[in-house]
Amino acid sequence: MVPVSAERWVDATISAGLEGQAVSLVKFVDLDSDQRPDAVILPKSGPGIAPRVFLNKPSPSGEGIGFQFQIASATQLPAARTADTLVFADLDNDGIKDAILSRYNDIYQDDYSPPVSGPKRSAWMPGNGDGSFGQAQIFEKAPLTTTRAIAIGDVNQDGLLDCLFGNWYQRYFTGYEAFSNDLLIQYPTTDGEPGFTRWPFPLETSPTDFHDDLGGRPTYGVAITRLDSGLPMVLELNYGRRWNRLYRMALRGPIKEIQWTENKPGPLAPNDSDAIRDHLVRQLVGENIASATKVDGDGIRHGRHPKWNRDQANAHPRSQRPDEAPFRSNGNTFDCAVGDIDNDGDFDLFVSTIIHAWAGESSDRSRFLVNQLSETGELSFATFEHLSVDRIPDLPDPGVPLTEEHTSYNQGDIYAELADLNHDGRLDLVLCSSDYPDPPPHDERLRIYFQQTDGRFLDVTSDLGLDHVGAGMPSLADVDLDGDLDLLVGQSFNRLTRSQRIKASIESGALSPNSNDDRPPEPRARLYLNESSNGRASIILHLQGDPKGGVSSEAFGAIVRVTADTDGDPGTPEVVQSRQLLGPAGHSGKQNEAIIHVGLNAADRASKVVIEWQSNPKTHTIIEGLEAGRYLVIQGEPSPQALSR
Repeated sequence: MVPVSAERWVDATISAGLEGQAVSLVKFVDLDSDQRPDAVILPKSGPGIAPRVFLNKPSPSGEGIGFQFQIASATQLPAARTADTLVFADLDNDGIKDAILSRYNDIYQDDYSPPVSGPKRSAWMPGNGDGSFGQAQIFEKAPLTTTRAIAIGDVNQDGLLDCLFGNWYQRYFTGYEAFSNDLLIQYPTTDGEPGFTRWPFPLETSPTDFHDDLGGRPTYGVAITRLDSGLPMVLELNYGRRWNRLYRMALRGPIKEIQWTENKPGPLAPNDSDAIRDHLVRQLVGENIASATKVDGDGIRHGRHPKWNRDQANAHPRSQRPDEAPFRSNGNTFDCAVGDIDNDGDFDLFVSTIIHAWAGESSDRSRFLVNQLSETGELSFATFEHLSVDRIPDLPDPGVPLTEEHTSYNQGDIYAELADLNHDGRLDLVLCSSDYPDPPPHDERLRIYFQQTDGRFLDVTSDLGLDHVGAGMPSLADVDLDGDLDLLVGQSFNRLTRSQRIKASIESGALSPNSNDDRPPEPRARLYLNESSNGRASIILHLQGDPKGGVSSEAFGAIVRVTADTDGDPGTPEVVQSRQLLGPAGHSGKQNEAIIHVGLNAADRASKVVIEWQSNPKTHTIIEGLEAGRYLVIQGEPSPQALSR
């Protein structure tokens, strides 16, 4: 077990200035370009409330925990409803984070009403560099849909960031039809402002047949990520036990521009925004390879519900429903995490799903999908029993009847993230579960799993002193600039019993113990400072791309490989750790501080750092003998810039 005395995390919610934030959705992002992660809080509200921005500022003379969040006034961010999604990225390549807001427009519901304020449709707002934002720019090509997830990345590697919107059902709780997703490709315009055009997903106009399940599927999470040596792929995480999709993207060839003259018109005129826009769409092709790579779902496709004893039918009527068709026999997938968990150079996935006892095998479990590219030379994913993080109760011995524990459990895994939390050179797992009133030890809560030397993942939550029931969105950042990754996490009390809510509210400080406090228990965001490094060092890189060199300023998609003697034994081979700089992705616009973080274990430096920038063709930066610390690396510059605490 881990040494408790050395590794208990610190609840710094109050001391950091984030007390009393009743939210589920949170995120870290550097809004004022000072290499300090700021916090954005999205309060729940049906009509909508403006998100709150907290700027990370150093404490005077390093007092207390060394920093303090200060709320920013007059951000000009529009009111966001509970189902809207907000992320931040530098869309216009000016070096300042912009805000991207997607609207959840459930237009086919009889009681639908548009947003009461702000843009009625999905839009982006240019950042001012101080936590405030300019006038909303509508995404004209984004249809009115039930958008619930956003991913940002450079799909076609042209140095311009693209936006992927994941959409839900056409009518929630009414039928299986869902909107197709929207990939908005950015293109240059003659006035210098970003333009966006919609790329059509293959087969999106096909009728929904509920056999091959063509057309739209209810997408609860999306990602733009590199899983092989090609272009970034588009990952679609689907609900309703529908199959996930993974699109391998490719370019037909370079866009050819021919000078337009009166005598010899060409197919594409230079500086013609409309022509460039249309050709960008036709140039990009995508193929769904989810089934071939085993990302769509597990191998159980029968859709059968468990056959419990007849005397349990009245207590569990849902178990008596007709079995499902194959198209509803897999995931209730919400989120994914991307990382090289086995240090073999390729990128693995962890997908988080909701499962219920009544669904049995017809619903997939949360699981690691281990990339087999380095082993076989082909992109495919495998699951392994020793990597399971299930909390499902064991079945009784033969002949022993099932109990309520076996027939009513849930596993509400909504969010997941991978990071080296204890700097031992192995990625660990953050798993956030909520929304169901299961009793301990199967309760829905924040869980931290440390990867062990044999590759297994050990639940160390209680050892770290963490007690956070109904864990909402997580966000990771080095908030106190000490080299390790800290955690900001929201909270959700959906479906929890009143007694569970009260207990969780007492733990978070929202309610006082043994008092006559009549206030209703409310969820609270909490900030935990990581104390797990035990003196082990890390390297943190802030990457800055050069748009003139074909890389967006955010440098999303860059792959960094860090070689170091992590075991401190010169007689053993050095370890190469691989990291990928990911933009906002997953469920509800999950977002972490946009940095590369690598734990060094026994080493105090990396012998080599190789950065592969996502340009076309790819370019590299090689750094020899980089000591532990924080650095700014700018594409095209030979040396990193050391950053102070």
